[in-house]
Amino acid sequence: MAEPSIDRQVQTFYADLPFNYCDTDEEAARLVRDNPLTAYPDLVRLLAGGTVERLVEFACGTGWCCNAAAACYGVPALGIDFTAKAIDRARAVADRLGLAGKVRFEEGDLLAALPPPAPLVVCIGALHHLPAARAGFLHIARAGAPGGHLFVGLYHRPGRRVFLDLLRGVADREGERAALRRFAAMLGRDMEDRLTLSWFRDQVLHPHETQHTLAETLDWLDQAGMRLVSTSINRFAPIDGSPAALAEREWEYETLSRRANIDENRFFPGFFTILAHRPEAAG
Repeated sequence: MAEPSIDRQVQTFYADLPFNYCDTDEEAARLVRDNPLTAYPDLVRLLAGGTVERLVEFACGTGWCCNAAAACYGVPALGIDFTAKAIDRARAVADRLGLAGKVRFEEGDLLAALPPPAPLVVCIGALHHLPAARAGFLHIARAGAPGGHLFVGLYHRPGRRVFLDLLRGVADREGERAALRRFAAMLGRDMEDRLTLSWFRDQVLHPHETQHTLAETLDWLDQAGMRLVSTSINRFAPIDGSPAALAEREWEYETLSRRANIDENRFFPGFFTILAHRPEAAG
């Protein structure tokens, strides 16, 4: 029998336990209320600035970003994901937060869905699980309106390899239970908690992922006719000079990852974000 496609493997992997999945709707709603996207200050500034009329999120999962955008910043949102259980949870949390008419969730494939152009397109932590991340990036970029923004999060090659070698090494030598125990300690969470388990499976046991660099995504932005606005690589500081010069610094994150994951036993997954802008008109 032929091996299932990457898309099918990924969809099957998330079917029973999606990423960022809590025991209850109330706990998931509390995550939205307590942490309104503060890990991404450039995205928060954009949402809070009053210029984003609506957003579309591809691979929205359990709806954390869409629900936070609507509940905490008043930005209407559409979330799309191919996991029915994740969409059910996203809708339940939206209901619990009183977001009727402000947020909507649809079950659909990232590469098949292309809603009307939106002022803000978001895709956090999903493109690296596709058969071809670049093709996925260019696809979702097409959903952005002229003058709009694109926010993307990807696994970062320099730091990610350190994390994977460490945790998968523990799993190979001592078993998955030992790796989960180590992972939970790095997060400072209960290893028996469903949310912790959903993170562990996503971060350590996933059947397919790729890792990327800022330098690589700069080429993607050129192909999409967009420019870099900010990135976590320089801690969201203004882009001074050439973005290519900034990309030369990103390999420092291998050292940072070793310090956090190995020396300090602190979760550092190897992940970066970019915020990009599409000009009003071509050229």
